[in-house]
Amino acid sequence: MRVKKLTPIIVSLIVLAVVTAILVRYRSVEAQEDRAAKAPITAKAAIQQTEDANGGTTVPRPEMTKESDSDLALDADEVEKRALAEQTGTATAAAAATSLLPVSFKHVALPVRGGIDHAVAGVTTRNSGNGVIRLRGVPPGSQLLSALLVWGEIAAAPFPNAAFGQDCAVAVNVGAVTLPPAPQPCWNPGGSFWAYAANVTAQIAPGINGDYRVRVRSAIVNGQCPWGDGNCAAAPATLPLAEGASLIVIFANPCVDRRAQLFFHVGPQTFFWGPNNIYNHLTFIPINGLPSLKHSRIGGDGQVGGVNCGLRALNIGASQWSHERTWIETFGGGLVAQIKGDGGLNRDSDWNGYDGEPLNKLWDSHTDVFDNRLAGQLGYRVRYESNGDCITWVVHILGVR
Repeated sequence: MRVKKLTPIIVSLIVLAVVTAILVRYRSVEAQEDRAAKAPITAKAAIQQTEDANGGTTVPRPEMTKESDSDLALDADEVEKRALAEQTGTATAAAAATSLLPVSFKHVALPVRGGIDHAVAGVTTRNSGNGVIRLRGVPPGSQLLSALLVWGEIAAAPFPNAAFGQDCAVAVNVGAVTLPPAPQPCWNPGGSFWAYAANVTAQIAPGINGDYRVRVRSAIVNGQCPWGDGNCAAAPATLPLAEGASLIVIFANPCVDRRAQLFFHVGPQTFFWGPNNIYNHLTFIPINGLPSLKHSRIGGDGQVGGVNCGLRALNIGASQWSHERTWIETFGGGLVAQIKGDGGLNRDSDWNGYDGEPLNKLWDSHTDVFDNRLAGQLGYRVRYESNGDCITWVVHILGVR
């Protein structure tokens, strides 16, 4: 009888012991899994902090897509319309605020002499804070319509001021429009990429072509190479880090068809390591019969490599950052042209820091001309492929002529 009475108690104790053991084991495994889950996250965060440096990254990013309307659309008729409104005082504040770019045509003699076109040239300012922009390529007999200075920096806060003028002349302090900031391109997480645009039409020489000096703020002004290796020490990434500056000139010429158009698309937009970083530009391109497209891309933080102080473009290993490619496509995704990189019209990179030649120093102003396949399109898109370089484009300009 006593055994029968004890049996349920013994069974209950055994069941309780088994359940307790299972709970203890479950909680132990759960704690181990929780620690295991947290450990890779912490380690990965540390790796990302160390691998995003010196303008490059070894951490692939997901595909990025950005759509935007054209910030400014011009042809000869539109320039004359704006010039007349400015000269007669009928231009409204709302009309003046339609573009982030501070263009002005108040000084333009009417009528405009021919169709419109553009020219771009730039210079690096990293670790120097100054440089000379050598503008060339504007044909003789051209009429100056407007000129813009665009520059960029990595900084904790914006500072839209620069000095600009013809080289060997007294520079003029120019105030600029501050463009919306973008993520910094892998140099110093304490800053953002800031870009600025100022109207410098009054500082352009009568012949338009010429040498123009620009000065911007920079924490380092000795011209030191941004990268280091066994033979040279790297400069500290102290903010502000000047990037570069570009001069955009809009002009008219009798040899250009009066129907020619210009479309401006304004960033900045930063892209990293990824196969399809696509930027769609919405703008109606109605002109048929004009044979050429002229596309300019301005921005930082291009470089040819991370070895040899960043002075050599070697498409191997960690120095393969120069292996970017660029496409211009129809808005629907049809291929128009691969204009840069292997397989393109030009095997060189779009983002090689060549505005700093003979040393590459993190700023680019590139222009390409190719057949017009965009006639009648709703818009176009620029597609980039980066192989580890962190890049911020600031302005795209599409000319149809």
